[in-house]
Amino acid sequence: MKRSLVIPVVVTALLIISGCSTPASSKVSEETKKTKVVNIIRVKEQEQSSIMTKAGVVEAKQENQLAFGTSGKIVTLSVKKGMKVKAGQVLGTLDTSGNQSTIALSQTQINEAQAKRAKILRGDSKVADTYDSTIQQTEDSIADTEDSIKKQEIKIQDQMKTLEQDKTDLQRKEVLFSNGAISKADIDGVRTKVDRAQLSLKSEQTELEALKQQKKRLQEQKQLTLRQREKAIQADKDNADRLAGITTEVATAQNGIVKANKEIQDSRLIAPFDGIITDVSSHPGDVVSQGSSVATIVDLSGVKVSIEVESALIQQFTKGKSMTVINEGGEKTAGSVTYVSPLIDAKNGKYKVEITVPHSPEKWQGGMIASVQMPRKLATSTILPLECIGVGEKSRYVLVVENGMIKKRTVEIGQIIDDKIEVLSGVHPGDSVVTSGISFLLEGEKVTPKEG
Repeated sequence: MKRSLVIPVVVTALLIISGCSTPASSKVSEETKKTKVVNIIRVKEQEQSSIMTKAGVVEAKQENQLAFGTSGKIVTLSVKKGMKVKAGQVLGTLDTSGNQSTIALSQTQINEAQAKRAKILRGDSKVADTYDSTIQQTEDSIADTEDSIKKQEIKIQDQMKTLEQDKTDLQRKEVLFSNGAISKADIDGVRTKVDRAQLSLKSEQTELEALKQQKKRLQEQKQLTLRQREKAIQADKDNADRLAGITTEVATAQNGIVKANKEIQDSRLIAPFDGIITDVSSHPGDVVSQGSSVATIVDLSGVKVSIEVESALIQQFTKGKSMTVINEGGEKTAGSVTYVSPLIDAKNGKYKVEITVPHSPEKWQGGMIASVQMPRKLATSTILPLECIGVGEKSRYVLVVENGMIKKRTVEIGQIIDDKIEVLSGVHPGDSVVTSGISFLLEGEKVTPKEG
């Protein structure tokens, strides 16, 4: 009986012990469930050099607004749209009659001043008569100009009367036209006649204003000569002072000649380079101001693509450097850097760069969008996604997984390449770098890495 009682007790004890114990594999499974799963990327060297791509706008190699270097009335303008011109070709001229008169008058003043010097050197102190001839010549020019002004005023009055008559005739014809008494061609002819009369009147008024300005200049010249004459009469008889004054007069007259010659030179419109005229905005007979555009010329021997480059990358763009330019159709053309702005654009914080390519009408048109490609120079071959990089108080860092545990590594970063970044130091090929959620992880924390 005693033996039969022992067996149930032993069995019961074994069952209790068996129920309280847990298999080792079950414990590992529970620990795994408690650790975080983190996405990682394994560091590897970049196999190919990075390609930098920038979008830009296609423009003509050169474009220039042609303008005269001085104001005046256009005498000739031998250009039209689509016309091919050569560098240095004279395309137009202004009226230079006023400048020619200035040169002649200044030369006369120089001759008279030299005659005064000769008299002084001979001991002749009567120099007032040399001014009298200049004054007489100026007064004769003023009289001629006043006569021209009177004739021009009479001409304008006649044209105003003619214009009023034409306007009256136009009003009468418009009534007849509205009643169907005359044709549209008849009324259009009258309207054209009125327009021409108005243009002619405006041109004559411009001519009158030019004559008045010429009279004003002559009067000012006369007053200047009168003052010089008075000074000469009242001047000290000391020859040195008088000769110095004459030297000043000669220099002033010579400066007048230089200025007039400069204006004559500026009155010629010259093509700055070989090109094609794309627009003409003025015509012979028009009065233009200095610097106002009269035509547009473009150089289509090549086209340029303008791009904007960040300051961190501008050192990789140097004049003469080769680039690959791709048009909207995907065709590639070799180009080269022809301009790098020395100043940053204050509005966008970037530098302007121009790449020139040979012109081919079937490939390139102004206003097209083109892509510019070039190899990007990197200091290292390690590239990581931007989201791998954390920002500390004094440095940048990444989190790596070592033996299932988070480790913090300080890194030095380089260039940003789209959504990736160059890492100069701090990581090595084969390292497992956390790619997301780094702000929610602590150094030393156990994790389960997941690649991909």
